[in-house]
Amino acid sequence: GIAGRCVMRLLATAIAARPLLVPRAAPAALLDVEAVASVHTSLGDLSSTLAFADQAGNLAGALFPLSLPPYLLFLYFLGYEGNRCPKTAQFGAQFLLLFVVSTVLTGIVTKGTYSSSLADVDWLHGGAEALLTTSNLFLGFGLAGALSSGKMEPAGAGMEGTRPQRYAALALAVTVFGSAFAGPQLGVEAHSPFLFGAGALPADLLAASPLPLHAEPANALSIPTWAIHFSSVFEYLFAMGMVWQMAALSGNERWKGLTWGMLPLHASGVAACTYHFFYNSPDLSFLVLLQAALTLAGNTTCAVAAARLASSNGWMPSMLNPFDQSSAAASPSAAASDPPAAAAISGAAAAPNAAKLVVLTALASYGVKYGELLLGPVPYLSGVEGAVAGVLLCFGFPALTAARFRKLSAQEATPSGGVPSPSA
Repeated sequence: GIAGRCVMRLLATAIAARPLLVPRAAPAALLDVEAVASVHTSLGDLSSTLAFADQAGNLAGALFPLSLPPYLLFLYFLGYEGNRCPKTAQFGAQFLLLFVVSTVLTGIVTKGTYSSSLADVDWLHGGAEALLTTSNLFLGFGLAGALSSGKMEPAGAGMEGTRPQRYAALALAVTVFGSAFAGPQLGVEAHSPFLFGAGALPADLLAASPLPLHAEPANALSIPTWAIHFSSVFEYLFAMGMVWQMAALSGNERWKGLTWGMLPLHASGVAACTYHFFYNSPDLSFLVLLQAALTLAGNTTCAVAAARLASSNGWMPSMLNPFDQSSAAASPSAAASDPPAAAAISGAAAAPNAAKLVVLTALASYGVKYGELLLGPVPYLSGVEGAVAGVLLCFGFPALTAARFRKLSAQEATPSGGVPSPSA
């Protein structure tokens, strides 16, 4: 199908780009030869190259690559033409694969050059995460466009309309990949801040503050890197709300199941932010294992939810057989009819939600980076206290999100129930 060809093309592009990036910057000078030689390619040792995997041992390193097959299944089912998923949103989901590639490449540079974890190398960390937030942006803007227009994607539409987005996203990916290998040659150090630490409060101002502020460790996230993380979390929350609204636009309640399927991935993002809140403490490295487990669980639940959605729209298992032509005749692309006419969904306009995103991201980034300086020993908790605090943060916010959608589900089951706002 269209989705399968797009995924394979994207993977081919990512794989083909990998050897082309290295010769640009003398690999022998860029990475220690012995460090490069120690990088294994077997599945069991893939943890040596994956982002954050060294923080929690080989189990987390194994879970991250194991989460890729269910995500590819999710892309396949989401892209089934009967779903009429907005193509920009579909491309956003596909672009996440380049984020995966970026964590591998930046992880190699981090280990070979700085002998450190990607989470502790701010400029590489922020650059890699920028691809994740870009993926979520395309996902959200694609859904917002369909909801604002009140129309589903035209039947049989291809990915041609996403060409400008693809070029822009590819340019960003090339910039991230290129800077990862060129940075060490230019003298960029392990704790150099992402985007030169733009937006940081002056050190003199903090030193003159009458408030009892504790000193930050060298591996503390910069304002731009915190902004990338919180932007990704909020974008994904907005996208979950918009996926929920797709049920009203399409007349298919299975879209709501996809929102529930996205919940573990939301929790995975919160787990990453929690780990960074505690300054990537080795004593709380279980949070990385938890993040990996939630990623695997979330990719699996999204794949199941997308399969249920595709099945409700005409997908059949026989379509997996390339030699079975009977399923081609049943394809909805030629005869798909529009769902009942729907008005534009309120609260889905891109501009207001973008403004909310900017405000929320700024408040969260400054609030966490400088607010935790007032918390005394809390960011340095370890042992049982640190574990309890980490678990409460990881699951507390997703629990509130789940309660919100449960409440919306109950409201919509009554005659007076309304359609939720994506940012409510």
